Amino acid sequence: MAILDNVTGGARSAAAPATPDLNTLFRPRSVALVGATERSMWSVNAFENLRRYSPRIAVHCVSPSRATVHGVTAAASLSALGEAVDLAYIMSPRDTVPDILREAAANGIGGAIVLTAGFGETDDGRALQRELVAAVEETGIHLLGPNGSGYVDVRHQVVPFGLALPDLPDPGGASFVLQSGGLMKPLLSLARAWGVGVGMLAGTGNEATLSSTDVARYLIESEETGAIGLFLEAFRDAEGFRSLAERALELDRPVVVLPVGRSEVARRTAMSHTGALAGDAAVTSAVLRELGVVEVSSMEEFVATTELLSRGVRPRGGRLGVVSASGGSCELVADKAADEGMTLPRLPPAALEELRSLLPAFSHVQNPLDVTGYATVNPRLPVDAAAVMGRTGAEHYDLLLFQAFVAPPGRPADPDFTRAHFAAIADTVKGLDVPVLLQDEVGVGLSDFARELFAELGLVRLPGVEVGLRAVANTMRYTGGRERLRGAERTGAARPTSSAPLPEGPLSEARALELLGGHGVPVMPHRLVSDAAGAVEAARLLGGRVVLKICSPDIAHKSDVGGVVLDVEGDDAVAEAYTGLMATVTARVPEARLDGVLVAPFRPGGVELIVGINRDPVWGPVLVLGFGGVLVEVLADVVIRPLPVSARDVTEMLDGLRGAALLRGARGRAAGDVDAVVAAVLALADAALGWGDGWDSVEVNPMRVDGTVVEALDALVVGKSA
Repeated sequence: MAILDNVTGGARSAAAPATPDLNTLFRPRSVALVGATERSMWSVNAFENLRRYSPRIAVHCVSPSRATVHGVTAAASLSALGEAVDLAYIMSPRDTVPDILREAAANGIGGAIVLTAGFGETDDGRALQRELVAAVEETGIHLLGPNGSGYVDVRHQVVPFGLALPDLPDPGGASFVLQSGGLMKPLLSLARAWGVGVGMLAGTGNEATLSSTDVARYLIESEETGAIGLFLEAFRDAEGFRSLAERALELDRPVVVLPVGRSEVARRTAMSHTGALAGDAAVTSAVLRELGVVEVSSMEEFVATTELLSRGVRPRGGRLGVVSASGGSCELVADKAADEGMTLPRLPPAALEELRSLLPAFSHVQNPLDVTGYATVNPRLPVDAAAVMGRTGAEHYDLLLFQAFVAPPGRPADPDFTRAHFAAIADTVKGLDVPVLLQDEVGVGLSDFARELFAELGLVRLPGVEVGLRAVANTMRYTGGRERLRGAERTGAARPTSSAPLPEGPLSEARALELLGGHGVPVMPHRLVSDAAGAVEAARLLGGRVVLKICSPDIAHKSDVGGVVLDVEGDDAVAEAYTGLMATVTARVPEARLDGVLVAPFRPGGVELIVGINRDPVWGPVLVLGFGGVLVEVLADVVIRPLPVSARDVTEMLDGLRGAALLRGARGRAAGDVDAVVAAVLALADAALGWGDGWDSVEVNPMRVDGTVVEALDALVVGKSA
């Protein structure tokens, strides 16, 4: 069991957390409702849910003031029950909860759900939550909550849950863990409407002891779990989550995450461009991608993606074949597929020939295939067309979408005919080498008849074009990502810590360049001067045109305060530039500490990159790589990955930039030395990791690439403040 706290530096422990044995919490044979009363709808709902959905579970009521509650005899306390109980569902006043947990453990109860609120989520409840955690540590009882509604185990019919429930979905392989209990009912409703089979749905409340990661780790070890979806408001256990993701990849039981809180970048201020670019949401997305976790952005996509992955949908790539009875729908699919990076290959010759003999003469035989309204006359036509495409195009398509069907809106007048029609579809699907998914044009709910029929026949249905194709793309990305991650050499070895700690706060550019150069980062030639004569002498030594830049630990963005003068040549011009620069900066930033002026060669042309490393408060050090210079935040063409990285990782990051062609030599430009760029980035990463936790931000912007020349023109290093 993991006692949670705020995680910094991306890890709490080097050892992988053990999977907790939560059977006493999630597989009870009996439940005691502690604090049961007819005056609370929480109590009424919890009792009714257990009676309605958990017929094999013995339900007891505990009330210190009433002999009968909910029509059954109530005990005054857990000790007074007189028989063994596995799970306590606690609804008592918050001050009583720690002692009730101790009493529960003393009576052999191994699991508890605390519905009661007013603990860590309130200022005056934090001390009480610490007492609750202490009671858990003393007793070893497994606690879900507090401030949590409980869970709904559809598969095993265990429903200790305090809200009124809709009709439950069918059992299935998709399980969900939510940090927001208020979303549990709508998720269940959506799952039932779409025919999604659910294993368990659990709310974790305040996560005082058990986290969403702990619950997910327990579920992922079960062969009954096909995939698990996590709705997360915060990643409280970064190292535990990494361990969960690695285990899920190993077992091929995917993890789907819907994270919220994307607007936090707006409140973040940083001296470096890297801090602005590497916001919480961007870093989280990068980390999830590198862990093989599927990230989604809506509840509908969350449910649809988890369902597909739980059903074992693993397309080899993004090549789609489509059979539809609507030209408009074909166009919608084609557009959305392109948006998601999928393709619709041309029909192979064998398929063209066979389909032309099968379809009406007025049909246009292509992929996506519109079998036309003639399908109303001949309902077998779409099925036969799908069979042709699947049989003749198995090497051309990774997935077939079958849209030419109408799900029965209710119980049909001739259910046997409808059943036979869909059975023919199911038989055709099962006989093909390429997987086939049914797809509605819009994400409507299924009738009970359709839901039961599809489940009986094993038909997998996509809810609409928008959500459905997004879910398909997610399965494609998971499949490719898992293959890449399972086959790649992971680079997780720790670097040795430097013996020379960094000073606190921002360093001057001269000191930053000196430090990075000492770690193998190629830096431009430069001289630090303190007067006009020194600037002139430095310019003569460097030769030709130069640039002058103010050097101060208090000024990160020198251009903003007039602290840069470009393309200066000649003694008089250099002296004048020095004098003017110092006067301007002193007037604009009178409080800044000035170390002098850096004189360096003026380097026009080439490609400018930003290479930055930021310390995320949850995930630890992350690398930001992209096109830089003064337009870095305007262009925002960057890729983010958690450290450490390999040469292959950095190469993939460069290839992932929108402007990658510029670096490779587009439109007559000289191609940059990518190997040299990779070496420079790795040197920067090793420098940062070598300083351990003693820094907040390390950045080179720009790193200039001009053919075989790669050098840092500007650098920023911010030591960690005390």
